[in-house]
Formats: sequence, structure tokens, C-alpha cells
Amino acid sequence: MSGNKKPVDVAIIGGGLVGMLTAYFLAKQGVSVTIFDKSELAQESSWAGGGILSPLYPWKYPDAVNRLARESQRLYPELIETLIEETDVDPQYWRCGMNILASDVSKEGYAWLRKNDVKYSQTIGEWNRENPAPYLYLPNIAQVRNPRFAKTMKAALAYLGVTTLPNTAVLDIAKMPNGLFKLETKKQSLLAERVVVCAGAWTRKVLCHVSGKISHTDSHNVDIKPVRGQMLLYDTPPGSLSSMILAKGKYIIPRRDGKVLVGSTMEDVGFCKDTTMDAKQSIKAFVAEHCATLSQYPIVSHWSGLRPGSPSGVPYIGEHPSISGLFVNSGHFRNGVILAPASANLMSSILCGNSYPIDSKDYSLAEELVATA
Repeated sequence: MSGNKKPVDVAIIGGGLVGMLTAYFLAKQGVSVTIFDKSELAQESSWAGGGILSPLYPWKYPDAVNRLARESQRLYPELIETLIEETDVDPQYWRCGMNILASDVSKEGYAWLRKNDVKYSQTIGEWNRENPAPYLYLPNIAQVRNPRFAKTMKAALAYLGVTTLPNTAVLDIAKMPNGLFKLETKKQSLLAERVVVCAGAWTRKVLCHVSGKISHTDSHNVDIKPVRGQMLLYDTPPGSLSSMILAKGKYIIPRRDGKVLVGSTMEDVGFCKDTTMDAKQSIKAFVAEHCATLSQYPIVSHWSGLRPGSPSGVPYIGEHPSISGLFVNSGHFRNGVILAPASANLMSSILCGNSYPIDSKDYSLAEELVATA
């Protein structure tokens, strides 16, 4: 086994969008970073999701989620512009707006929209002439195309000199007497000053590989579990649908090239990523009810992904209370893409000792571990 004698500043376990953006912001501050991933980078929920840059029904989420979302929405335009300049890879950021079924918006929803100065207008769903219904159109909601965004981030990390180790599972994480961490894989070992776990639905499994200093019970109190979501992809002529649709908890997302993504289910089935005919039929029925014109076009793909489910959707961002130098940035549930820039910036600020406009205490692992002890 080969070993790396010189420690990196930060080892990140998990190369999804949260992990890659955390590495990106750290590298921008001169921090040396190595990313490990058990498979290819951004091939789990980062690849599988829809890329809507807003929580679905944000008034149903805790303020801690919406604070991160608003900060990410502020960061995204300049971040995308910078990434394109650095990489010449377009992640297809698109402020196409979203139509929300009016009957889904409660009194609390309207109050939240007014309180947060969210622009909206009343409209009728002309895309569904067979069953038109009132919608609220929110013109400022944007999207990004997840697989393209992942490709952009890979190029950006290469541009910044970040080491990425895909298909490299970390088998053991040991805190050594000198304070360094030793990460063991099948092929090599690596020393790191600090470790950040960004492993999504696999976070608890990764924490179980921390030897000696963290109990099995502690790792399970980081309450993250996989929640499967299944999606369909339709192929339509470009321009067939110009904005996103949200109704009854499911969404329809048009891409600029005419592909239209529809999802998603919410299934507590452990780490099973199988697709099912029941889910396919359920999504097709949703399309028939809420965007019947889409039903005439072919389905070209059906897939699933595992979200990192956490209580109330609030992610864990901070240092583990049982072992100094071990951090977690995970548990973003359905909102990984929208929360990723702010979460990564907050994590980077914690590691570098910088101030940040969002208080980290609402995302602390310490509070969770004490509450569940």
C-alpha cells in the first residue's frame, strides 16, 4: 500500500455537488483538498435530481432551510458566470420561472410569499387545456441542469488543482496521536489535517468507519437515511414547455433542448435504487392530470436516486462533537442543489475561521446528538 506522507489540509468524503462545492470554496482560499468518492463524482442524488433552485413549497420548511436557500439564490448567478469563465462548460442555469398549482398554496403560503417579497402572478395552466386550473407563476425561480453542473464542477476543481479520487471508498478513518487523520482505502492511505463527510445518504455508513474515537451510537444519531425518488424523462421539441410546474408535490422541469424531467416519488426503501412500474404509472398519471400535452411524447428514460433524508430537511453543517477535526456537511434531503452553494460556503467559512452571514448553530451536530442521547 502506498502512503501520502504530506498531509492535505482537508479530505472530503463524498464527491457530490455539496462535496465538490465545499472543495471549490476551500481551494479558492488556498486550502489543499482531496476528494474521495466510492463511485464516480456526482453520480448519486446530485445526478438524479431535478435542479430546481428553490425548496418546493418553501413556507413548509424551517427558517434554517430557507436562509440557506436565499443565500444560494443570491450566490448562484455570479457563481455560474465565474464557473463558465473558468471552465468554458455551461451548467445551463435558466431562470425559467415556476407555476405552482394555486390550490396547493395555503393561507400560510400566501403570507410567506408576501413577507419574503416573492414576486408572483395569477395564471391559468394553458399547457393543460383538457383540465385547466389556476396557478401562481413565480418568474424568478431558476433551475440548473444537474449533470451539466457536475461536469462544470469537475472541470473547475481540475482548474484549481483539487485532487479527486473517484471509485475510491474510504474503509477506515483513524485519528492519530499527532492529531492528523489517516484515511485508508484499498490502494492507498492519505493523511489529512481535517475531514469533511459530504456523503449524502451514505453519511452514517461513512461515520461508522471512524475508528476508536466515535461510537456506533453517535454515528447513528446523525439522523440521515436514504429516501428513494424515481423520475421520468420525456423527449419533446424544444420550446414545448417554457417554465416549470409544481403540483401535488411533484414537478415538471423543461430543459432548453426539449427534454422534460418529471418526478418524483418519496420512498423509504433503504439503499434500493431499483425502478418500479408502479412509480412509472404514478408519474404518468400525474402528467396526464397536470400537463396532458406532455403525454403525447415518448418517455426516453426512467431512473431513481437516493436523497439524504434528514429531520425537517435541515442539513448538518459543522464539527462532530465527539472528535475534533471531523466535520459533516450532509442531510440536505430534497434540496441539495439549491442549498449546496450556501452550505459549502458556510462549511468553508467554519474551516477557515471566517465570518459568514448565516449562523452555523442551527445546523450543529452537537444539538442533534444531545437531543437524541
